[in-house]
Amino acid sequence: MKYFLFIMAFAHMPLLSKANDSLKIENLQKEVNDLKSVVSEIQKEDGRLRDLYQQQTNDLDSLRTLQLQQVENVKSLADRLGADISDANQKIDKNVSTLSESINSRTWLGALGILIAIGLLACTYYMLRRKISSGATTIDKIRSAQEGLETAQKAMQEESVKLDSKLVELLDKKIEATPIPTVNEQADHTLALKVADEIVRIETNLSHMDTSVKGYKQLAKAVERIRTNFLANGYEIVEMLGKPYNEGMKVVANFVSDDTLAEGEQKITGIIKPQINYKGKMIQSAQITVSQNL
Repeated sequence: MKYFLFIMAFAHMPLLSKANDSLKIENLQKEVNDLKSVVSEIQKEDGRLRDLYQQQTNDLDSLRTLQLQQVENVKSLADRLGADISDANQKIDKNVSTLSESINSRTWLGALGILIAIGLLACTYYMLRRKISSGATTIDKIRSAQEGLETAQKAMQEESVKLDSKLVELLDKKIEATPIPTVNEQADHTLALKVADEIVRIETNLSHMDTSVKGYKQLAKAVERIRTNFLANGYEIVEMLGKPYNEGMKVVANFVSDDTLAEGEQKITGIIKPQINYKGKMIQSAQITVSQNL
């Protein structure tokens, strides 16, 4: 009987071994599936972080593009003011020649101040970008870089407002010093047109700034004062910025696409040259930028 039981137990040993192996394989398969799920989650999280980093990098590139545009605007302003104000001075009475020289000098000094501020901004941008590209992949470091750029941009806006305020003050004095033409004398609109161009440029810059920028409200009031003085002398600077565009306008228009507008909408988003009326008659047609979604 004992031999029989022993033989039976020995005969069932391979079956037990196979059952144990099957159980082990099943457990290993379950562990592999768990590991695959973990790996899949890690890959999804890695992809999400890569997308976030790419988005932040694109934002930084956009800020750099804006900075380069501002550099070009400042250079263009400096060149234009140097040539235009010198041109206008030759047609004004000799009594205001000293004031004209002062305007040219202060304008160049102001442009130099803006270029210095831009240089500081470029250095800040380069240092922040270098830190990010060398491995600053965490969200905190990216936010810190954004805050640094926002601070530098706000400082540049404040410097721009300060210089524009000085320019408005000088232009105001220039207008006051300009002799008023007699009834029979033909009016010279040269200075008025150039001042109007600068006023509209300043208003366009203000439209892209936050009202909390230091000096914003004072500059806006100064611009409004010049507009009032212009109107009293017969000049009207037609307001177009932010208004709808229609095909009947007597303007030179540059069109750009903007998907954020309602379908079919056309809106004036930039003024290159304003429309100027003198005593109800247009003496300068407008050059504008129109954003549209057609």
